[in-house]
Amino acid sequence: MSNAPTRAQVASPTPLVADPQTIPATEYLSNDAIDRRSGLNKREARKQRKAQQALPTPPDTSSETESAKPPNNPPKARKPRPANTEQGASIPHSLTLAMPPGNPVPLLICSIGNPGAAYANTLHSAGHIVTSYIAGRKSYQPFTKGLSGLVARPDNTTFSLSLLGGYTKTQGGPPEDDWTFWQSLSLMNVSGVGVKKAYAAWLAEMRRRTSPSQEGRLVVVHDELESALGKVSVRESGASARGHNGLKSCQQQLGGLKWWRVGVGIGRPESRDPNVVSRYVLGKMQERERSGLERSAPGVVDALRSIAEK
Repeated sequence: MSNAPTRAQVASPTPLVADPQTIPATEYLSNDAIDRRSGLNKREARKQRKAQQALPTPPDTSSETESAKPPNNPPKARKPRPANTEQGASIPHSLTLAMPPGNPVPLLICSIGNPGAAYANTLHSAGHIVTSYIAGRKSYQPFTKGLSGLVARPDNTTFSLSLLGGYTKTQGGPPEDDWTFWQSLSLMNVSGVGVKKAYAAWLAEMRRRTSPSQEGRLVVVHDELESALGKVSVRESGASARGHNGLKSCQQQLGGLKWWRVGVGIGRPESRDPNVVSRYVLGKMQERERSGLERSAPGVVDALRSIAEK
């Protein structure tokens, strides 16, 4: 015989009873709502509740008496436990330094590579290619000489046209991201000297403009050999340079300063012969390789925003 409910059973469901064991605390029914569902008028309902409150509380409540409690008398919510101040000791140190959302730290984003037309458009200068691409897509000012290298800053100027005054140039609001892009003009193996000078000059300039205690963070964008083309990695300054001479130079020059590294993968040749690897990283890129680096831009931007909010 089938246990499926008949049409009459479906059409006439059992009246809903609020069970405090199954209904969340935020969804308890009000007394008036329960009275209406029970078919009681307000006067009869008040009499029943008053009589219920007058009854003595039994010393031992069984499951049967618990189920007999009216649904409009849910158990009192437990008071929240006081915060355990000792739990902070188990939180990783990096998380305790997290910046509040919407208050990111300004960044100086330095790309390292090799200068000049001979090394332009090569895999070893992937950092320059990616930062140039991001700066262009974010409508930054063109890269010009500054801070011992090439600098691109946010362009927040706007132009308005009037019949009498013609075009008027005004400064807009703050940029979406408080970033300054910088590109090294020295050879990769000694790029740390320029990065150190640029960071010191940028930090002093920013603090003169804002406040002496303003924090600013340094990020170095570089090529990452052996990582897949366009793969983005983020590491802190103390991590192994993995044979990257530009990173070694930065570590030597910056000493104990905390900074971040954003690597962009360029792959590697099958051979590990140094001459083959050198020709690979210093050879001119194909269009496919350049497109792969440019497609890494959203991942680099996400990494930079994460660093600014740590």
